[in-house]
Amino acid sequence: MTLTIASDRASPQFESEGAALRDHGHRREWLLTNGLGGFCMGTLTGLPTRRYHSLLTAPTRAPLGRIRALSAMHESVTIALGTANESTVSLTPIAFASGDGRTRHCPHLRRFEQGHFGCRWSYTISHPSGEIHLERTLHLFDHRNAIAIRYAARTGGVPIRLELRPLVRLGDYHELHAPDSPRDLKLRVLPNGAVVTDHVAGLHLHSLEAAFRRDESWWKALIYDLEAERGLDCIEDLYCPGALDWTTVPAGGTSVMTLFASTDAMPSVSITDDAAARDRRVAEHTRHAIVRAGGDRLASDDQRAIAALVRAADQFVVRRESAHVKGLSVIAGYPWFGDWGRDTFIALPGLMLSTGRYDEALSVLETWSKSQRHGLIPNRFEEQTGEARFNTVDASMWFVRAAGAWEETSGRTAPSWLRRACRAVVDAYTHGTDFGIAMDPADGLIRAGSESTQLTWMDAARDGVVFTPRHGKAVEINALWHHALLVAARMIDDEDPTRAAELRTLAARVAESFMELLWNSGANCLFDRLERDRHGVWQPVDEIRPNQVFALAFEPAILPPDRQRALLATIERELLTPEGLRTLSPSAPNYEARFDGPLFDRDRAYHNGTVWPWLIGAYIDAVLLVRGHKAETISHARRVLESMIERIGDPCVGQLAEVFDADGSPRRPGGCVAQAWSVAETLRALVRTTRASGEAHS
Repeated sequence: MTLTIASDRASPQFESEGAALRDHGHRREWLLTNGLGGFCMGTLTGLPTRRYHSLLTAPTRAPLGRIRALSAMHESVTIALGTANESTVSLTPIAFASGDGRTRHCPHLRRFEQGHFGCRWSYTISHPSGEIHLERTLHLFDHRNAIAIRYAARTGGVPIRLELRPLVRLGDYHELHAPDSPRDLKLRVLPNGAVVTDHVAGLHLHSLEAAFRRDESWWKALIYDLEAERGLDCIEDLYCPGALDWTTVPAGGTSVMTLFASTDAMPSVSITDDAAARDRRVAEHTRHAIVRAGGDRLASDDQRAIAALVRAADQFVVRRESAHVKGLSVIAGYPWFGDWGRDTFIALPGLMLSTGRYDEALSVLETWSKSQRHGLIPNRFEEQTGEARFNTVDASMWFVRAAGAWEETSGRTAPSWLRRACRAVVDAYTHGTDFGIAMDPADGLIRAGSESTQLTWMDAARDGVVFTPRHGKAVEINALWHHALLVAARMIDDEDPTRAAELRTLAARVAESFMELLWNSGANCLFDRLERDRHGVWQPVDEIRPNQVFALAFEPAILPPDRQRALLATIERELLTPEGLRTLSPSAPNYEARFDGPLFDRDRAYHNGTVWPWLIGAYIDAVLLVRGHKAETISHARRVLESMIERIGDPCVGQLAEVFDADGSPRRPGGCVAQAWSVAETLRALVRTTRASGEAHS
């Protein structure tokens, strides 16, 4: 398998063939997104192994309310029509719980490619009448819930018929259609296709070259292997409304048929024009990132890595068209996350500021500020209702952090609404707001939550068990608090210098309390948090976790130089891996080395060892802050990032996963196959270190 940066738009950026495709293609995944929260994804071989694998998953209220509209397309080719050699072969691997019928493999698949055009599969079918070559190209249109599937056949004059049977779901994309459950689906046949509808949405199928043949049926007990491995429901029935038949007797050359499928019933548009427009957008953002990283002097490997990450970053930026809030937002991860506040503002500097998308970044900030309540930025929006949920202590401070980064990177002054929103965060945290979030007047630190709440990013729980309770005074929350105070003070310097001075004074007090109460002198690092004992006395929790890295990630630093050096050494010794930082030291009794098994076991391991790539950004910031921009420091940072870049595409083409195993060989990827902050923080750190490398050598 190869990853390349193509100058020719027709060339693939990823390709797999031969033994690599045959042996691993059912484990590798591809992803296309449409900028509305919609997507299509699957395995390289075409075998659906997740409930989320589909040819079209579409939002009903962008970017959420997503339904799996078109789950799959069963394709079969009848060769040498009307002759003694007539035979039919299947191109679509589909697994059934019975183990009967269609296979998990397609022996005719020769090549998979992904690039500017979408995804392309190439098949070769050997037949007594001659060799048949068929290409299938899938394109997901930008900012539309629509796909085009283009079939190109070279048959050497042998007559063939391609039969396409769409397998339709039209239901919540998290849910499976239970076997033998009733569904009220309606079918309407059109001159060039058909429409399948239920009470929520409709799927429109249209082709000028193929004829639709009504032949309704239910395909029973499809099984999804990855769902079974996770201990989840894994079997469902899918509805087939009929077949689209395309018969061709080419005299030579290539014959082409295109099928359009959509939930919006809009007219078909040019695949070429749509792909070119997206390609121009990504190319512009790539050029900006390369200029920020050093421009023409960059080595080709650096340019390739930046280009790959910019392409990946573009997949997470979405339009929010919900009745509740409109504007731009960020999908936290595919396939199962929506837009989350914490993830959005951790990812925003890498996704958008490193790539010059300043106006769009400002729109994202405005989108979320519209839902601010009692000083809090929402944690997330509900998938089905679109309502905001506020159960987070850190999203609001990451919002302030992103606002400050926007000012610094764009060189612009924050608009008045953004300054007000940042000030509202600081005021609310100072005086107290929902979920027990408040500054302790005794030390200036932020306390939050209770045993029944999960407000930090380490929020895993399952079946009533909270695996990482972190109520109290968490280390990263107070590092963020110190930083937020300074950002807010800078923003309001001109309009309210008195209040700005008060915030700086408070920040100094926070730094003093932070050093006094959270420093773990025995381990030369920071306590993860302070919790109240049964007498109401604040006690430190002696766990070595990566949350302390944020004490080194923001400037000006909250710790003095000697403690900075000691802390960084502990982080590197206990937590650093080639894929990011472990979430717990291996010496801890509750350390989990592997992220696998059923959901309960995965959630237990989620923050108790499992490695998170997004933390690499803060680690690189820490290295440069503590050790300076010396050549050996930058070389070390670049080696760390090279290890991260090597994991692009594992397991999803062009993307970085949410988590990796803490130990073992190999360290397997897990969680979401495409995670916004994994991509964003790697991209931001790469641009920063590449620029620093050039400056160090100039």
